[in-house]
Amino acid sequence: MRTSHRRLFFKFICTFYLAITLLVIGAGVETLAQTIPGLPGNAVDAAFGLGVSENKLGSVLFFNYYTSDALSTQVNTRINITNANPTQDVSLHLFFVDSVTCIVADVFTCLTRNQTIGFDITDFDPNVTGYLIVIAVDSEGKPIGFNFLAGDELVVTPTAHRFGLAAMAAARRDGDFASPINSDGFSSTLFFNGQQYDFLPYVMMLDSFPSQVSGIGAPLADTRLYVYSPLSDLATGDNSFSGTLFFFVHDDMERTFSGQLPLTCFITSDKQRVTSIRTSPNINTIVPAGRTGWLKFYANGQRTIIGDKNGCPVTLNNVPLMGATATRIGGFTGGHNLRYITTFNAPGYSITIPVIAPPCSSNVDYPTKGSSLCL
Repeated sequence: MRTSHRRLFFKFICTFYLAITLLVIGAGVETLAQTIPGLPGNAVDAAFGLGVSENKLGSVLFFNYYTSDALSTQVNTRINITNANPTQDVSLHLFFVDSVTCIVADVFTCLTRNQTIGFDITDFDPNVTGYLIVIAVDSEGKPIGFNFLAGDELVVTPTAHRFGLAAMAAARRDGDFASPINSDGFSSTLFFNGQQYDFLPYVMMLDSFPSQVSGIGAPLADTRLYVYSPLSDLATGDNSFSGTLFFFVHDDMERTFSGQLPLTCFITSDKQRVTSIRTSPNINTIVPAGRTGWLKFYANGQRTIIGDKNGCPVTLNNVPLMGATATRIGGFTGGHNLRYITTFNAPGYSITIPVIAPPCSSNVDYPTKGSSLCL
């Protein structure tokens, strides 16, 4: 073999092995990145795509915040719900949960195929602040698979925050089935375990908030958190939560601080401003005038939920969270649903509702299929 040919041959071999080495190293780096908790693609959270979302249709809708004042023409919430099914009507069971007392008020509404409705909260639950859960049900009032629901809302708060929110939709994943009636004879349970319904959020994130301190060229900001753990028992309303929100607060210089807030069924109105989070030093020192920060958080505290139709108890040491945020700064005001970093996967979560026949129905016969959180 000529010398020039040998050189070309060895150059080819070296280039080939270099390419293989880089591929192996790249795969190793990707694998390492996927083991970091909370990053997209993490194997622990491979079911992230099974979580509730504002960008999908579902069988359950969560409206994360509403408020109204019957004596004010300004403070109110406009709710919109749409049935995107072109051939089938649906019955909806609406549950309004009071953020102060956790007391539940419910009502039915029915949507024909391709129908949309809108209503003001003052007409359904005046002078109350809370959250709304909308569930598709059959002619008996049992939860069903009907992944054609979408919704949104427009909110004006007593603190002059104005914003719109899309409803967070939970799809039913096991098909067009109805949940069975529980052994008590008057309730039925939805299981958010990634098998029957989507997972609910666990670790939440406020991706950015401005300093709550004014300064030269930096107007005063007011950032709010509207956070709750969904009531597990909408049939009796007696399964409220009492625990703690644990926060990691990050400034824009990559420093991290921790803090806490108490949580019952909803962050109380006096604790909703982001400066209420107890940190050392306080948030106004962590994020001074003209700077920004962000935070992530989850909830600690026990709650016992129903694990199957026979009432198997499941005790949780942490709970799922839902919520929204809003900010006013200068001439700007707006808000959005809080993002979530991880889903509440194991063992999942359940919400139990009363089984009541709606005044109208789609007259479609759904076969029964249950699920369970119990071993």
